[in-house]
Amino acid sequence: MVRKKVEGNEEQRRSAARAAERAGERPSERGATTGGSKQRTHLPHRSSLTHEEKTEPLDRGKQRREARDQAEARAAERPAPPAGRTFTGRGRPDYGSDHARVFQALGDAERRHGGEAVHATEVARTAGFPDERTRVLLHDLVSVHGLATELQGTDRPDLGPRYETKPGR
Repeated sequence: MVRKKVEGNEEQRRSAARAAERAGERPSERGATTGGSKQRTHLPHRSSLTHEEKTEPLDRGKQRREARDQAEARAAERPAPPAGRTFTGRGRPDYGSDHARVFQALGDAERRHGGEAVHATEVARTAGFPDERTRVLLHDLVSVHGLATELQGTDRPDLGPRYETKPGR
């Protein structure tokens, strides 16, 4: 197969390839190399082919395309993360002064409501922490330290989880 003509001499093509690399692109994406020009770029006329089938020969043999396809295949095999907030990867945080402050605020808010479970936003207001920080600390109190209980689906319509201290704590 005869190579397509590319404008410029070897030094100009090398310079264009270096410029593409500096810009974060592959030189073949810019057409700055002769390697990409060796790929088959035409197909017999077939109106029944899909767009992907028509453009596939253009990407054949390209390393970047193969790496992307492999990454997509690996991503498809991985289970989807659960919807909403996730606490994975945090380990088991030690009980600290912030936990104590949120636990105290939870107890105070519970007493104000006659012993009923309370929403995290009220605990956050009482503790003086941002809502997200309070939710993380409440999660630790529930799942790591076992000092509180999370109740879900207690409201109609559901207004989110409520929290209460465990009896005897």
